[in-house]
Amino acid sequence: MTAGRPYDVAILGATGYTGRQAVRAMRRQGADLRWAVAGRNVAAMQALVGDGTRRGARKPGVLLADTTDAASLATLASQTKVLLNLAGPYAQTGEAVIEACIAHNTHCLDLSGETFWVRRMIERYHDAAAKAQVRIIPSCGYEVLPFDIATLWIADALRERHGQACREVKLVVAFTGRRITRLADAASGGTLATMRMLLEHDRSDSIRNMACLLPAARADAAAVARRNAIEWTPRYDADSGAVVAPSIPAPFVNPPMVLRSWALIDDATLFTSDFRYREGSNMAALVAAPRLLPAAATLPLQFAAAASVAAPLAGLGASVCGPLQFQRQALAKLIERFAPQPGEGPSEAALDAMGYEFTLFATAADGQRVHGRVTAEGHPGYRSTPEMVVAMACGLALGTLGRTPHVGLVTPASGLGLEAVEALRPAGVRFSLL
Repeated sequence: MTAGRPYDVAILGATGYTGRQAVRAMRRQGADLRWAVAGRNVAAMQALVGDGTRRGARKPGVLLADTTDAASLATLASQTKVLLNLAGPYAQTGEAVIEACIAHNTHCLDLSGETFWVRRMIERYHDAAAKAQVRIIPSCGYEVLPFDIATLWIADALRERHGQACREVKLVVAFTGRRITRLADAASGGTLATMRMLLEHDRSDSIRNMACLLPAARADAAAVARRNAIEWTPRYDADSGAVVAPSIPAPFVNPPMVLRSWALIDDATLFTSDFRYREGSNMAALVAAPRLLPAAATLPLQFAAAASVAAPLAGLGASVCGPLQFQRQALAKLIERFAPQPGEGPSEAALDAMGYEFTLFATAADGQRVHGRVTAEGHPGYRSTPEMVVAMACGLALGTLGRTPHVGLVTPASGLGLEAVEALRPAGVRFSLL
């Protein structure tokens, strides 16, 4: 399908902050691949690829491409097996890239978190992409990819250990290393740009309807939505021994994609027909020095921290789904004032000082359980995201990923498969059963 193309992977948007981190990851992970950077500023790209290339390593190519120029995108897509699109916000520029990739039989990965836009792309392009036998996989960064792959992995572990299909996955996130003290520590400029896109463009129910990405023909969509509604109220989780709040920074992004994976995979030995997915943030990791205090004394601090997380997230959800324009405008101005801008980010030392981990519990209908953990190195949005998406792009280009039968507008788990667990090791992500 893509034989004879000059490049295995091309990175669109390489001169942005996340793009520069992806180039750094590509130099390490894709040293044996033919790859290129693409964008509008040729001088900036030439300076980027000429800086720090190891002696003897293959020098990346430089390709001119503009997301507002369909002809340049068509040329770009025709030259690579896999296009890594880092040029967001995707609700404004991503559709033309998808069109070009389908037309030229090119796999495409992006970092989109705009669920309403992903929903629109599924409706418009899934069938065409499936016919072209390409994988268009949105949300391949911290939002979705590790959550989706971890859900598939823990369900498979339950099946292997107990011979049972998974009825529920509960995933609790804890940030590790350098403590989060401000919004910019938890959310990248691209993530906050996504929130601005939601406030400006989303008039759907995609934030509160977790079944919004299911195939249109499913008769049980309403039941799936009720079963998987976001839990906005903080709660104590006995398994984690901590108070749990909605996931930071966007609790409405992961569940629709995980549930789409469940629907696309459609394996009764892996998931039950009434599968439920739950996730949240571990508040014990966010309060000051919890290990120095008795557990009972930390609970009020955890609930207070949980309330400070849940209230603005619930407010964002209400504003996006509500009809009042002034609410949207007020939140957009608040994000604009306090959030990092796309292209901005912390120092290299700060990126490496952070990390995160998932604690997972998979439960079968008969109560059998499997407990697992996923640990990841680096800042979730600025370090781990580019490392992970580059690992997935390299795997698709080499043919070690994407052996599943699922093509079209698919999810990380359905489009990449269980092989992604091992493929994420070079990105600093490790899976272990407990």
